[in-house]
Amino acid sequence: MKALLATEPGVARLTDLPDPRPGTGEVVVRVRVALTCGTDLKLLRRGHPKFPFPVILGHEFAGEVVAVGEDASWQPGDLVTAAVSAPCGECGECRAGRENLCPFGFETPVWGAFAEFIKVSARATGRSLYEIPDGLPLHAAALLDPLASVVRGVNRLPSSSGTFLIAGTGPVAFLMAFVVRHEFPGSHIEIRGRRTSRLEPFARHGFTTRTLEDGAGKGLFDAVIDTTGSPHLCSDLLARVARGGTLQLFAGMARDVNVVFPAFVLHYEEVNVMGSFHYRPAEAARALTLLSERTIPFDEIVTVFRPLHEYEAAFSEVTAGTVLKTALIP
Repeated sequence: MKALLATEPGVARLTDLPDPRPGTGEVVVRVRVALTCGTDLKLLRRGHPKFPFPVILGHEFAGEVVAVGEDASWQPGDLVTAAVSAPCGECGECRAGRENLCPFGFETPVWGAFAEFIKVSARATGRSLYEIPDGLPLHAAALLDPLASVVRGVNRLPSSSGTFLIAGTGPVAFLMAFVVRHEFPGSHIEIRGRRTSRLEPFARHGFTTRTLEDGAGKGLFDAVIDTTGSPHLCSDLLARVARGGTLQLFAGMARDVNVVFPAFVLHYEEVNVMGSFHYRPAEAARALTLLSERTIPFDEIVTVFRPLHEYEAAFSEVTAGTVLKTALIP
């Protein structure tokens, strides 16, 4: 099969690899569509602690089951999408309902979708694969992973929140805006980003938009959500949080990055700073429901379709910010 294999930082090429064969409980999926994601670009640029080189890139996908191992619970012809992790279901974190923090969840991840085929482990077939509902386009179903992460982040916000500031204008911010609107009806949602052109799609859907440098709109918000992963923004964003409010650091930062917050604000104004990592199976299922209900305008997120061999062009347009997501077709 053809697969986009990254062998070291900055080096990836289409490579011929043996077609995968399913073992006991495993399935092989023919990838029909795989989406670009900033995580893959970061992995290619600097590596990733959970996915060492060499590694096939890609993890947001949808496809068709084409081969099943003994005792597998799926059948050839099933259309599926997948969560990335496969929590064990037995550790203390899983038993406490924190499957996203399972220490074994990334032992057998569903990863390597920039390829003609992807093999899904026995554990993941039972915990990570989802049947695509009738009528849902494959490129929409492939949004399961990022949308599930967004659902997790929104679930963590206080239910009393009524005003929201989302920092960033990428695909995660776009998903976040619509999930917040759905889960907090009647709320005020403001989007801030650096480029006016990237704010236009949000404005078209009725969200308040401003540039990060805009001095207007000095009001405070019940919840401020960072989707940029920029440590330099943290102080400015904390200053936007109302008393008793929440700053959520949704986007990940490098392990060695430290941010400093004033103790006065955290203590005397009871401002909470929280993270949000990955998602649980329940949030993956919820994401698929939101997609099926057309809560998310997915055709405005996945707007370009390219064959897999045009991956360099796809990466370039995503990096340049001219599109939110590009679909690669193996």
